[in-house]
Amino acid sequence: MLPKVSISKILNSKSKDKFNLISKSNFDWDEVFFNCSPQVVFYRSNYIEFAFECIRGNNIECEDLSLGVELDGKIIALFPLFFTENRNALGFLGDSVCPPIFIHSISKKIKKEVSVLLVDKLKSLFLRLNINKPIISDQLWPSNTLSIWHKTILDHSKKCEVIRESFLNLNYDYSKVRSNYRKSYKALISKADKLFKQSKLKGNNRKVWNEFRNLHFKSAGRKTRSDKSWELLFDEIKEGKSDFYFSRDNDGVMRGGSFVMKTNYEAFYAIAAYDRDFFHLPIGHCLQDFIIKDLLKTNIQWYRYGRLYKKTDFDTPNDKQIQIGQFKSGFSSDLIANYRFSGF
Repeated sequence: MLPKVSISKILNSKSKDKFNLISKSNFDWDEVFFNCSPQVVFYRSNYIEFAFECIRGNNIECEDLSLGVELDGKIIALFPLFFTENRNALGFLGDSVCPPIFIHSISKKIKKEVSVLLVDKLKSLFLRLNINKPIISDQLWPSNTLSIWHKTILDHSKKCEVIRESFLNLNYDYSKVRSNYRKSYKALISKADKLFKQSKLKGNNRKVWNEFRNLHFKSAGRKTRSDKSWELLFDEIKEGKSDFYFSRDNDGVMRGGSFVMKTNYEAFYAIAAYDRDFFHLPIGHCLQDFIIKDLLKTNIQWYRYGRLYKKTDFDTPNDKQIQIGQFKSGFSSDLIANYRFSGF
């Protein structure tokens, strides 16, 4: 059994009667989210539900502890958080606690007070749950300055490590964006454009979606996600919150696909699968070029590719992770430092 009573008691207690911590289920999360800045995909309720299902769908006991911070009867910040029992882990992305995001026009003073409150609560939970190696993250989005959250954690942690994440800046025209591509990619894209036709899924086309599910299963060699998680993704497409892009060969067979989650701020390269029999051909290169052209028609500022892994990283990524990160970074314009704090 999860220690729900202990967790609830710590999270729901007041801080000098100024702030209340409100469970995600007790308010309209997305109504607050769309008043926050930046609108990072990971903080949208649909993504949280999908991430939660990916854990629970693998028969892992998990509790969604995500909460809002209330001030004067108004939710001013969102804080996603999971407790995963079998790993005894408190976190959100990769068992790492992520920073809160705030609604517009919240003062630095209030942000600091909220950050101090949340870190104090976290430290109490780490102690109560006997979590020996907790990790707290910062800078999950492009920024020219270190956040108040970062400065708050510095006063408590003993160690800070850096990992990197690739982004493409979409605030330029296509010729400028294309100039960021890795030099070898341009010829590969031209080659693949003659072999494959790229498309974007339109409407409620379950047949095409099931083709991708089957392709993903074939590529992975096993079922990696629950049926419910796939339905959550398809709901995203039907509701116009995310898009699915795919490539077919000259015989009309789907050989690659990519699911992209979106907000007004960013697009996130969330899931992809390619036919292993065609790995020697640059399917992914031409598909990414097609996606980028489509994103440039929107007002989205950033295309988040995800982590760029290196062998020297502290968590020792495997060769597959390194190869995937290297492929995605070839389209990026910016490499952002993510911070991982530990030793509380």
